[in-house]
Amino acid sequence: MKYAKLIVAGAIALASTPVFAADTVSAKDPKGVIEALSQLGYPGKIEKLESGRTSIAVQISGLKTFIDFYDCADDLTECYTLLFNVALNLNDGTTLEKANEWNTTEITGRVWLDRDRDPTLDFALSTFDGIPMSVFEENMKLWDRKIGDVKDFFDF
Repeated sequence: MKYAKLIVAGAIALASTPVFAADTVSAKDPKGVIEALSQLGYPGKIEKLESGRTSIAVQISGLKTFIDFYDCADDLTECYTLLFNVALNLNDGTTLEKANEWNTTEITGRVWLDRDRDPTLDFALSTFDGIPMSVFEENMKLWDRKIGDVKDFFDF
């Protein structure tokens, strides 16, 4: 009977054990994000922006893209959100109407225009204390696909 109680207690303890950090991805851990990207075939490089904010440069769909860290503590650590972004440098820019057409038909990834009227696509992913690697992987696939979609949409 004692052994049965021990087995049940052990099973309960295992069931309530949190997922190991290696199985999750969090904006709180930029190096962990880099490792996750590399595992998925997207090697990246950590950079610091002029503001002090952490950013990862990573090649996706043939373009240099960035993953910036947001919703952070005042010292720009302990972040909760990853902001994926990519800019398309068009020869003649585009129109606000064309950008708004994208934004009214797409739920994932919003487009805004820079001063040269070039579109930038961004996509926010809040990770809080960590999301499963499988969820991060699906979001990376979605982001990769959206980059292809936006390139087609703006004839890049």
